[in-house]
Amino acid sequence: MTKARSPAWLITATAALVAFAPARQANATEAVAGRYIPGAFAGPGAGIVPPTPGAAYWAMSNIYYHGEASGEVPFGKGSVAAGLTGDTYAAILAGVYVPELHLPGNWTYAVQLAVPLGRTAASAEVGPFGTDQHVTGLGDIAFAPLVFGWHNDAMNTWLSASLTITAPTGEWKEGDLAFIGMNYWTFTPAIGFTYLVPQHGLDLSAKFGVDINTKNQDTDYYSGAMAHLDLSVTKAVTENLSVGAIAGFLDQIENDRSTFADAHGGFRGSSIAVGPLVKYKARFGEKTEVDLTLRWAHEVEVEHRMKGDAVFFDISGKF
Repeated sequence: MTKARSPAWLITATAALVAFAPARQANATEAVAGRYIPGAFAGPGAGIVPPTPGAAYWAMSNIYYHGEASGEVPFGKGSVAAGLTGDTYAAILAGVYVPELHLPGNWTYAVQLAVPLGRTAASAEVGPFGTDQHVTGLGDIAFAPLVFGWHNDAMNTWLSASLTITAPTGEWKEGDLAFIGMNYWTFTPAIGFTYLVPQHGLDLSAKFGVDINTKNQDTDYYSGAMAHLDLSVTKAVTENLSVGAIAGFLDQIENDRSTFADAHGGFRGSSIAVGPLVKYKARFGEKTEVDLTLRWAHEVEVEHRMKGDAVFFDISGKF
């Protein structure tokens, strides 16, 4: 029962909203920029929507990613870069609210909002010259108007279904290597699953989603849809400390469309990342709990993508 009311699930919910986070990540979309890092949604409670009408939750997610891309990278109209290296840091403020709808059965409805601030630095060779750029500012804001959850009577099996809409509100300028926003909309339907084994302190969670993008009208580049699956296994070591492992899988299921992409067979990408997870529940008094979760995702198998490492540090609680 403690797991059901814990805000730990919010860590994964926040990650699902951080659509801008992999701004330097994908090497299979325009300017090696996508809205997903393998392992970004992996964590305990991926399928849990809190079943408490009128409740509100908060989270702050910190993400650092470093990666390098080999081969040519398209950006701007007809521009190509080589030897791209990128670093991205993002701080995301997120909130989740459960309206007092009192749905029948064991169903729950919620809404989510995430506002990111970030810094991106990138270097590459453009023609015969080397270029270094960096930018700091607002990222692409994400809103989930539809978040539905279900749990069984034993409260050990949880399912979720959601739709997240990411708007092009972030810093972006045509022809720049470093940017925070994508300059196109993304629609992400997703489903989540969590199975709890309280007697063994286990949380088995998964999240699957598809990023569906609109065209970047300024560059006439369409970044193809990407399917992603995140898995986690978490084991409670003590009442407050848990450890686990995560894995993330990405497969681009649709070709990019542009002059460059057409000449490179659709420019599709794929990636696999694995890593550890540590979670600590800090208690302040009898009613206040704050969850601290640290995750590391290391890419081990990459095709047509930037390859690197991502570190996630999430802080979440209940208002």
